[in-house]
Amino acid sequence: MKRITIVVIVLVIAALACNTPGVAPDPKPIETGATSRPDVVPTTPDPETNTGPDRATPSTELSTDQIDQIAQAAVQIMAGRGVGGSFQPMWTGSGTLISPNGVILTNCHVACGAPTLLILMTTDADQAPEPSYIAEITYYDEELDLAILQITADENGNALSPSGLPYLEVGDSDDLRLGEKLYIFGYPGVGGETITFTTGSVSGFESATVGGTSQRVIIKTDAEIASGNSGGTAVDLLGRLVAVPTAVNPDVREGVTLGGLGILRPVNLMNIVYDNPGAPSTDQAGGLPPSDDPDRYEPNDTMNDAVGPLLSGDVLTAYISWVEDVDFYWLTTSTSAPIEVSLYNIPAGNDYDLYLLNTNGDIVGSSENESDYDEYIAYSPAGTGDYWVAVISYSGVSTSNTYTLSVNYDGGGSAGAGTGGITITGRAIDANTGRPISGGSFGILREGVACQTFFGGSSYDMSLVVAMDESNSAGYFELTGVPRGAVYSAFFVYGSDYICEDNWLDVPADAIDSDIGDIEMSFN
Repeated sequence: MKRITIVVIVLVIAALACNTPGVAPDPKPIETGATSRPDVVPTTPDPETNTGPDRATPSTELSTDQIDQIAQAAVQIMAGRGVGGSFQPMWTGSGTLISPNGVILTNCHVACGAPTLLILMTTDADQAPEPSYIAEITYYDEELDLAILQITADENGNALSPSGLPYLEVGDSDDLRLGEKLYIFGYPGVGGETITFTTGSVSGFESATVGGTSQRVIIKTDAEIASGNSGGTAVDLLGRLVAVPTAVNPDVREGVTLGGLGILRPVNLMNIVYDNPGAPSTDQAGGLPPSDDPDRYEPNDTMNDAVGPLLSGDVLTAYISWVEDVDFYWLTTSTSAPIEVSLYNIPAGNDYDLYLLNTNGDIVGSSENESDYDEYIAYSPAGTGDYWVAVISYSGVSTSNTYTLSVNYDGGGSAGAGTGGITITGRAIDANTGRPISGGSFGILREGVACQTFFGGSSYDMSLVVAMDESNSAGYFELTGVPRGAVYSAFFVYGSDYICEDNWLDVPADAIDSDIGDIEMSFN
């Protein structure tokens, strides 16, 4: 690999007198006893009960009949609770029927902690799935983020023992190779209410120690997946379930997500999940709020229940008082001036994350710093409209200590505790020729994050990036929402090459928007 060198070693941003990416982290070793459970999940067709897709020698694509049959086995899972004799949805995800008797595989974060799991099934791809059954968790593994459910009742809660349901044969995820086709089925919110089907290929793998042996724990794919796909269906050319869509490692630039790699859990990990029978209690998983919740803004756990409109300059305090608590707020902009959102005074030892969403529910800005760090978003909207702010716990809750949230927009002052954020522009040029370098990604890392931390792993953890932008045809880039009062490591990625310099960019507490000029890159 060629090495690029930034000629200027240390750069200090001008003060007032001057002018100016759901990656999945590398998995931790998981020590459990792995045992095979071929008796629980059918892996060979039963000519009398199987209604799964045809498993003849595969062609280069799934047939339309296969797609229709797989869609019937891909279910939507709606987590909710009973309120006043009715069902109140809390969140949704996806799952896959893997047995005619109602066994479902999904993510733990989709099912764990829900008081009630309503299963919705698709009979017509043109129509929304219909509420059909109630299921319970029978096995789970929170570290692997997988759960196995069993249908136990109809949608009205009447007990039953299902049979003859459409289901998918479980394949062997260890047989997958780079470049093989994958097909994704699920119910992402961005796809509306009906089932969504996307295609892609196997892009890579990651392994960890599971049960004392190293095995695949992540399958990467370029197939498009989104929130709501979690827990869903990834099949091979034979129509066999081989993985569970779990997360997206996003490519985030200037607060905008421009796609990314999908993270899937291999189905072979089910053998580990079967070592942990039962279900986590709703208290353990945070399935219910405390009866004495002190948060005066509750319930505001969905976009529809969001508190607002927040006015520019508003500062409020609230609680994240249970594990599944999500606090939503909304605002309406009348100009295209940047929206600044700050989250600070987070209770000691807790780690809260901050998100900004548009009217479609798409995340347009995020801040996911580690515990003891404040969160900050600066987003430049394309136009006027409504936006939602979400505060979520990554770890820790508190009913005794509040967080503080502030917003500024339509040209209002700096957000939060006076730290705000600035815009930094510059140009990447070749030190040897003086020509601009286009198509490279220039960015800065969170304060205190060393280059080795970011580039030393098998994949980039985009939560460590404060700001990043791709240089245009003239070599120019623009970093927005850079917090003041910090020294940042800077990096430049160009094709398969990169450079990163620790403590390269100094942004004083009184810095304003700055142009750092030409940055010469030398190729060795």
